[in-house]
Amino acid sequence: MDSQANILPVYFVADESGSMASVIDKLNTGLVSLHDAMLKESQAAAKVRMTILAFNDTTRCLMDLVDLRTLEMMPTLSPSGTTAYSAAFKDLRSRIESDVDRLKQQEFQVHRPAVFFLTDGVPNDNDPWKAALDELRSSSWTRRPNVLAFGVGSADARVVTEIASKPEFAFISPDGTDTGDAIAKFMESLTQSIVSSGQALASGNAQLQVEPPKGFSLAVDLLP
Repeated sequence: MDSQANILPVYFVADESGSMASVIDKLNTGLVSLHDAMLKESQAAAKVRMTILAFNDTTRCLMDLVDLRTLEMMPTLSPSGTTAYSAAFKDLRSRIESDVDRLKQQEFQVHRPAVFFLTDGVPNDNDPWKAALDELRSSSWTRRPNVLAFGVGSADARVVTEIASKPEFAFISPDGTDTGDAIAKFMESLTQSIVSSGQALASGNAQLQVEPPKGFSLAVDLLP
């Protein structure tokens, strides 16, 4: 198959619970910068289809499997509610299944999806997020994504480590780090990771490229 038909589905899953109110502007500004960067990297952008999911008590899709070269304006997040990780993981499980089917029907060769999960806190009490995560990352599911987890603010290093597919895919901003600054650094790393992954795929390298956020630590290194 022509290499032009290779596609990487990318899912940015963003916490928009009420605790994000003071820093949501940093996130929205970062999305605009990501879009601008992808427009300047058309070969990389051609290899990516991006979805943006926002979660609090529920999950909503702000952008559905979009070629960023065709997008006029990025969506914006609006903080409210509490933090239900399970809603996001359940949505991803069903969404990825249908998205891969859709892309294959369009005769694309689909590479393993990449999920970039950002949170500034911990899941609600009694939220069955571990069961939902197990379904998303099940080894028996051939379409399971690579999950990268990023924690800022009050995020728990142990939880962030559990969410990520591999320990080296879990990052957290150290205690005392300004949350707004951490989100800005995360958005820079998200942008570079997507651009680099698209460039790699365009050159025939299917390896996911991960750019760690500046100032973040591997979450596993901060476990007690």
